[in-house]
Amino acid sequence: RTPLTSIIGYLDILNSGAQLPPENQRKYLQIAYEKSKRLEKLINDLFSFTKLEYGNMPMKTSLIDIVKLIEQQIDEFYPSFEEYNLVCEFKTYTPSAMVLADGEMIARAFENLISNAIKYGKDGKVIKIVTKREGDEIKITIINYGTIIPKEDIPYIFDRFYRVEQSRQESTGGTGLGLSIAKSIVEKHGGRIEAQSSMAATTFNVYLKIAK
Repeated sequence: RTPLTSIIGYLDILNSGAQLPPENQRKYLQIAYEKSKRLEKLINDLFSFTKLEYGNMPMKTSLIDIVKLIEQQIDEFYPSFEEYNLVCEFKTYTPSAMVLADGEMIARAFENLISNAIKYGKDGKVIKIVTKREGDEIKITIINYGTIIPKEDIPYIFDRFYRVEQSRQESTGGTGLGLSIAKSIVEKHGGRIEAQSSMAATTFNVYLKIAK
């Protein structure tokens, strides 16, 4: 079921010498291109996950204001919110929270979580992101009101390549590595991540230690 099968199949048709109408040629090239991009993402995700899993990704830590980082990422995702007619509501109970983190890695974790919320929350029209200090931790909550994750799937959603049954269709299905990568990055920073899903909402909570 990898994209490579489709890429080879469509390129074989184009390379066969058959007299195809120009619109068919354009269509097959577009499909091969889209499958290639999908394969590229799978390879990049697998590469990142492998390096994280086996400790081959060195961390370049510095003090990061996680609240400002989340605000910046919300701005960067604005075109995606617009594309899916989503409203993103951001609320923070603390104006600033400094954490010791690798900026690129921790940004990747939240990119994956926000992308996941957009992918499966687009039917819910609203995504909420909340930051709140709890003791010596900062809690970042990402909420969507779209597709519910069945209770039996919750324990496995952070496992590599695990995909909830209704997400297996290509229109929503990813590589099955996005949440695994997010969890690995959060844990590499000494934090933790939890998920809950019900008829009310699907919620991901990330907890990170506030730097002293």
